[in-house]
Amino acid sequence: MRKDFPGDFASALTSGGDSRLDIGGLSGLNKYLCPAMPDAGIVCASSCTASPIEQSSFDAAAGFFSALSGAASVRSRGLLLLEQAWRIEEYLLRYFAAGGLAKAILCPSGTDAVLTAAELLAAEHGGAPMTAILPSATETGTGVPLAAAGRQFDGPCLGRPVTQAQIDVLEVALRGPDGAPLPIDEVDAAYASAVAAAPGRAVVYLTHGTKTGLIAPHNPPAEAEVIVDACQARIDPIRVAEYLRRGWPVVVTGSKFFGGPAFSGAVLFPAARRTAVAGGETPGLGTVLRWTAAVEVMERFSPAAPRASGFLERRVTEIVQEIAANPALLPIGGLTRNGPHWADRPSIVTFAVRGAGQLLSVADLKPMHERLARGGVLLGQPVSLGTFGGLRVAIGARDLVKEALGEVDRLLEAIRGLGHEAAGSLAVAAE
Repeated sequence: MRKDFPGDFASALTSGGDSRLDIGGLSGLNKYLCPAMPDAGIVCASSCTASPIEQSSFDAAAGFFSALSGAASVRSRGLLLLEQAWRIEEYLLRYFAAGGLAKAILCPSGTDAVLTAAELLAAEHGGAPMTAILPSATETGTGVPLAAAGRQFDGPCLGRPVTQAQIDVLEVALRGPDGAPLPIDEVDAAYASAVAAAPGRAVVYLTHGTKTGLIAPHNPPAEAEVIVDACQARIDPIRVAEYLRRGWPVVVTGSKFFGGPAFSGAVLFPAARRTAVAGGETPGLGTVLRWTAAVEVMERFSPAAPRASGFLERRVTEIVQEIAANPALLPIGGLTRNGPHWADRPSIVTFAVRGAGQLLSVADLKPMHERLARGGVLLGQPVSLGTFGGLRVAIGARDLVKEALGEVDRLLEAIRGLGHEAAGSLAVAAE
């Protein structure tokens, strides 16, 4: 076996990503507090951030790795990898109703996919100056503004341009200081103002599903180009097809809603603009393995999707009621659309925690989040909500397939525990 081919599956599965995939010391967990191996004892409500790999997904990816390991030659291994990447790309186009509309480009992560989309748009116009207009990083991701600017977002080359185009970045707030979502008309007007003031070509990132489930802008300015950031993948395939017909690239992942292992990203690039994506590199081994795992979940979810809406509504209602009943916890508004498709309903519940007489910050919430994770209950990572922070309970495809959210009693008990912990702080502060 060649030295550049990992000798064990666990190493291969996490290869070709960035520092977020590194397993930390003796903990056996990555930055997202997810183990590299399946663990049936974890209650996973973190599909807005990252999920531990499920056993059936692990087996699917391990099976393909075994086939690669048994290949007779380096050339045979390369052909197998290329064929598997092609099968994944074709599956993504079928799932998202994009057959004939787009080309799928596999990327190591969603942030890499945003960077790839930015590079492609820059290449189309010969490197002319651009301005990327997107929600604040608190609603997208810490690396997304750099990626949208066409710059490396991780590692020793952090901030280095990967395109000759000068790309400025403008961020638009989606929430007010109280954490509540701003009115849709106000947000759309802010995007329009940003486009009008933008130097060079304006590229609006229509974020169809932020960290807290928001969609913005609802009506992108007609004079702007658009990239759809649907990295959460909480989106109706028909909507993806509509975006592609408008000529808008769509960025998705298999590692958020679908619950594949972090990371797996893809750009669905409109066929009408394919001159910019001629050729391209073969995806790396880790990318293909992680997408193989994610596709296994997608194949199970697809037939369950038509009946998912009712279960999703009931489970979200139960979680919100549990949070609202605790005076130490505060539900925070999110997606307000309500249509017949599961993607029209909220699947991320965000809440703040009161402690020491005030709503806790992201820094205050991180130790709570980590204690829960090390106790086997994974919530979405803390996010900034104006002047305070919030935790998130996310329902993913794996939950909708089973019509069960992990061990829901353990989840609700963990939420109550957060309330009790914060209530203790309130009592101490009052003395």
